[in-house]
Amino acid sequence: MDPNPALLIDDACADDPAKVAAALQAAAPHREALAPVLAARLTQAVAEPQNWTGVRGRPSPVFLCYLAGAWKLAGVHSLVVALLRLPPADCDAVLGDFITEGAHLVLADTWPGDRRAIEALALDERAEPFARGAALNAAALLFSRGAIPRETALALLRRAGELPLDPARESDATFAGQIVSTALDLRAWELRGTITALFERELVDPFFCGDLGEVLAELPEGGPFVADERRFPPPLTDAWEKVKTWHFFDELFPTRRHRVRRVPSPPPPPAPDLSKSDLEPREPFTHRRETPKVGRNDPCPCGSGKKYKKCCGA
Repeated sequence: MDPNPALLIDDACADDPAKVAAALQAAAPHREALAPVLAARLTQAVAEPQNWTGVRGRPSPVFLCYLAGAWKLAGVHSLVVALLRLPPADCDAVLGDFITEGAHLVLADTWPGDRRAIEALALDERAEPFARGAALNAAALLFSRGAIPRETALALLRRAGELPLDPARESDATFAGQIVSTALDLRAWELRGTITALFERELVDPFFCGDLGEVLAELPEGGPFVADERRFPPPLTDAWEKVKTWHFFDELFPTRRHRVRRVPSPPPPPAPDLSKSDLEPREPFTHRRETPKVGRNDPCPCGSGKKYKKCCGA
């Protein structure tokens, strides 16, 4: 017996992990019947975000977005963009970690061939900064898949870098970090001037991606672009396979053990010996890193499963 499309889609929006898991696994064979209902639910989420906050007792559209990406539903691309362009507080409440973990994938996988919606999101100064970063990442991902020319992706980053960003605004500084991060993913040596200007305007936190010298060293002129899967994952094919390791589903797997790796802090430098005269020479102290530097695209040492640049390095 075919499932009731409305009930199956509602289960995929539920706050019950067992219902969501069952719905995601049962949905694939019924794509044609479910797609219109999925689009209707996303439309509701855009219109009434206060009823879709993902908190206990309320539905969440996040898993519907993953289904849309896996099914390549170009017709819902504009709805995903609209969710990401909600006021920042609503966007965060409705989409949560999806903004940094999956939004760029879904934007690329539902892309209808018109880049204007992605560009509008990236350049929307009122939008959540990581949602804008997802749009930049989506453009880079589309280039890596051969869907748009390299110059198109670079042009969007240039336009973003030329916006009147204010270093005193946390959201602007966050977005500037997203510009630099995406440029590094693309090995966009052509944007060395844009990146230098962002640093000179004190918009980029060196903790996020290194100081200007380190960044430029990663962008040698004429440097090759390599579309490795850490930066540019393949298209979504199965929503359940994509999300089944989320902590949300932990209670379904009693034997699952999450070992959180904690990186010890390096020891502080020795305190100065105040008993000695300031005129006496002191032995020089050289700080040595006790743990290896974590790359922006490496797994975060906190054990979250996210990339460092989208977790503790954000």
